[in-house]
Formats: sequence, C-alpha cells, structure tokens
Amino acid sequence: MSNSKTSYISRRTILKGGAMGAAALAAPTFFVGKAHASNEVLRVGIIPAYSFGIYWLIQDQGFAPGVDMEFSVFPSGPPAIEAMVGGSVDTITVGSVPPLAAMYRNVANFREISVCGDASGLFTIVGKPGLESLSDLEGMRIAVTSGSNFDFFLGVALENAGLSDMPLTRINMEPIDAQAALIAGAVDATVPLATSRQLIFDRLPGASMLAEGAAMPINARPSIMDVFMTTQESMDEKEEAYIEVVRAFHDQGVGMLREDNAAVVQRMIAWQEETGRAGVTAEEVEPLLNGYFYFDTDEIKQVYSEGILQNALDVQSRFLVDNERIGGMPDLDALVSDQIVAQI
Repeated sequence: MSNSKTSYISRRTILKGGAMGAAALAAPTFFVGKAHASNEVLRVGIIPAYSFGIYWLIQDQGFAPGVDMEFSVFPSGPPAIEAMVGGSVDTITVGSVPPLAAMYRNVANFREISVCGDASGLFTIVGKPGLESLSDLEGMRIAVTSGSNFDFFLGVALENAGLSDMPLTRINMEPIDAQAALIAGAVDATVPLATSRQLIFDRLPGASMLAEGAAMPINARPSIMDVFMTTQESMDEKEEAYIEVVRAFHDQGVGMLREDNAAVVQRMIAWQEETGRAGVTAEEVEPLLNGYFYFDTDEIKQVYSEGILQNALDVQSRFLVDNERIGGMPDLDALVSDQIVAQI
C-alpha cells in the first residue's frame, strides 16, 4: 500500500519534469480550534477531504503560533465560495474547478495562494452492477456535480477513452446525493467521493469500477489540485497570518505526514469525528490521506515559480470552455498569486 514517502518519491520525479496531471462531504457545521484573544483569527471554510485536513492539523498541533483558525464545514466548492463572497469566511479550501467558473464571472478578486495537494489519483467513476466499461454508459444517467472537479474528471476520462461524443445524461447532484441515488438505482453511475465510495460497494454488491485516476498514465491523468484560496482584500488585510499558516502547512504539516504518517492518520480520524461524519478507521483513512501528492516548502515554491499550477488550471479552463461548462477563459494571471508562497 502506498504511503506518503513512497508517493513523494514517485511524484517528485514527475514534478521536476514539469508534468503534473475531491472533496469529502459533511453536513455544514462549525467548529473552532484553540482560540487565544491575542491571536489573529482566520475564518476558514473547509471541505473535509484529507488534503484540506492538514490545515486542521496545523491548528490541532499548534504549528502556526499567533494564528487561530475557525473552521466552517461546507459540502462542496460552490457554497464555500458563496460564503467567502458573502464575508462569513476569510478563506477556503476548494477543488480547482469551482474557482475557475467564479473567476470567469468576476465574482470577486479571488486568489489561489497555495496548493493543498494533487488529488488526481483519487478520482473514480463507479457504475451499477452489470456495467463493464465506460462505453457501457451510452444513453445512461450519470450523477455528477456540474462544474466541479468530479465533472472535469468524468469529461477527461471519457475523452481519453474516445467517448467524448457518446450520448449520455448528466444529472447535477452533490456527491453524497449522487452516491445515494446510485445505491437506490435512480442513476446508472457517479463520480463518488473518495472518502465514502466504499459505501457504494458495501451496499450495492456488484457495483463496477469503470475508471480510476490512479490507473491512468500520468500524461493522460487530469491534474486536479486542491487549493487554498482567498480574496486579494483578505490576503492584504491578514497577510502575516496567511504566511504563517501556509508556511506551517508545507513545513510542519507535510513534514509530519512524511515522517510520522501513522500519527497524522490518527489525527485525521479525530478530525472526521469532530466534523460530524460517521466514525472512520485507520484502514479507511490511510490510503485516502496518502493518495494525494503533497508539496513541501521547496516544491510549492517550484509549483508557483515554474507555472505548474497555472498550466494545470489552463488545461482545466480550456476543457471547461470547450465543453461549454463556462463561457470563456478566466484570468489565471490574477487568480494564481505567489504573494504568500514567495514569503514562506
């Protein structure tokens, strides 16, 4: 089974070559870390995927002295973005697709200030019993969150299989609802949450794995980077706090992942329990936590200095435009900001 050290070695070679190819769901809730009156407070909107959980780990372990993070949990990217626009949170963790649509619409002065992890290996397409390949989806109903990383992965998987023009029906659902719809027989396939897809196989014997990001050749795999995002106004107002938490993520957070992985697994179990999800086990958490590629300080600087994030977003944006998910290219020069990464 993969661990973070193994993942680091194999993907670092890819990173040096410049070739870089989800989010979990919980009911919206609110919880706080260890607050101190004299500390700067960052209100963080978080989707409880494990790459995002490293920010909770920073608060839990006290890795960012002088900063307290207050966490609000969101089921997916669009409502988290809406909350940030509305001012109820300062910053969010989010998949890379929803910000592209929001940036195209000029909703706000959004900035992607760091990368939580490359999640491309965790995405899958799961079908009902009896399906054997993506071509079997012709004319069928696929539940997927429209304009999301899940939707992007589905499109790339179909394109790689030469099935871009195959007739099928996409039904817009949040991931947890899509999963339930597949189990109930209301749809024929879905792009599920990595953190809960096992439930499909447990409750729907014979369900089929139609595509796996981890099984795709790296040059064909879509790059799906989970990002840490804010607005220019918030970044300017709380710049020192952002520097501190981003530095802690790529230094102590990623360092703990690589050097004491079992301890991080245990803390992620505690985090999932705190967000109100059903209990999870180490055996369930470990492959999902370590299925991401995480960047240490030198690597995240390389991601920004060599335009790796911007290139990945460009590929996604062009795909979304070509498939009429968004009406035009977003301003990636403005969206990708190294204001924080350059100072860690």
